[in-house]
Amino acid sequence: MYSITKFQKTKSRKNRGFKTMSNSNNKNNCKKSIAMISVHSDPSAKLGGHETGGQNVYVSELSKALGRMGWSVDIFTRLTRKRTRMIKTYGKNVNIIYIKAGPRYFISKDKVLEKLPEFVGNFLIYKEENKINYRIIHGNYYLGGWVAAQIKGILRVPMIGTFHSLGHVRHRTLEKFEKEDINIENFKERLIAEKEIMEATNAIIATSPPEKRDIMHYYDFKLEDKIKIIPCGVNLKRFRKINFENARDYINHFSKEDKIILYIGRIDWRKGIETLIKAFPLVSKRMPKLNLNVMIVGGKIGKRGNISDKKEISRLKNIAKELNIEKRILFLGRRDQKKLRYYYSAGDIFVTPPYYEPFGMTVLEAMRCGLPVIASNVGGLSYIIKNRRTGIFFPPGNHKILARKIIQLFENKRLRNKLTKKAEYMVKENYSWTKVSSDVAKLYQELI
Repeated sequence: MYSITKFQKTKSRKNRGFKTMSNSNNKNNCKKSIAMISVHSDPSAKLGGHETGGQNVYVSELSKALGRMGWSVDIFTRLTRKRTRMIKTYGKNVNIIYIKAGPRYFISKDKVLEKLPEFVGNFLIYKEENKINYRIIHGNYYLGGWVAAQIKGILRVPMIGTFHSLGHVRHRTLEKFEKEDINIENFKERLIAEKEIMEATNAIIATSPPEKRDIMHYYDFKLEDKIKIIPCGVNLKRFRKINFENARDYINHFSKEDKIILYIGRIDWRKGIETLIKAFPLVSKRMPKLNLNVMIVGGKIGKRGNISDKKEISRLKNIAKELNIEKRILFLGRRDQKKLRYYYSAGDIFVTPPYYEPFGMTVLEAMRCGLPVIASNVGGLSYIIKNRRTGIFFPPGNHKILARKIIQLFENKRLRNKLTKKAEYMVKENYSWTKVSSDVAKLYQELI
């Protein structure tokens, strides 16, 4: 990895176009001022693309909730296109600051790594020009975490890290399911960075007990008290159950008599969508009278779509074609998050079949919208879901067992009602962003 001395050289570069803020940044000089580092995930970006998902939601919702509580939050993210303004007001007491680091267009996370020295340097320029004294640096993912660690070393400010996913676990998943080639060099750099972050940070937020166990096991991390379990949340106002017929009319793809198995999320091999596609013919054969369909929401497609998303969708479509079910698998692409409740409310069963899942926000969203959930028994999902009480598990990658679970839910209305009722209550009581941000704020206060 890079050294701090390289960052100190970067700091002296010419101003990259920041305009000093006036009144709004006076708030940042109070005792509750946070620098939220989210290098590759702009919280205002449209969701459902190859590299937009849970982290974007986490940073967005947490920052806004903290802002409503009186904290002043600046979110620092990489500049990926030309902008007339480098600073965007994003909510009460919340700004997004776009930092120049490499070219002004999208590049993959692997290539962002080498641009981090420039990111840190321009962060320091912004801080000095606006005379802001941040009290906490909160790094997200290993990219943002490593940036936060360097800033901590220079400014002597407490830092917190939220990893969102771990290199060791992702690597093991790759090896187990053999879905794509492993870039060993990038993997090694990531592991080094993650280890450095763990050693530098004052506290680590693990979003579930399984993530805490993984940190301690795979990274030989002994400081258990340094890891605080604070889950992700769900926007209770945005995600709510709406009238079934209105939802079907809105999505305008299926009749009210059709049965929909729904998937919402990123289009990525580790999401295990092929497991759902392979399970479909087994369900259809067992329940021939039902007009079954699979609706997949996610992925940046079309003329300006993401190459990785298109490639994965093409692979999944070929699997469906081989099984002669391509007409029953509908790929809708990404949808505005504000409208996702219509898609959840139009479904009959929600399936999330990942091989690896650090948390699983879409499960909370589906539960909140009154949809029964079937999920892989992995990672954060094993923490969120109580099997046969708030959802149903199946082994990751096992399409035959997944098919049996789907059939079971379609046949057992009483079980469906039991799951949805308990799940809705659980989400409301335990996973509001108000509760999550309150727990994070307590951790901030302890460190300050």
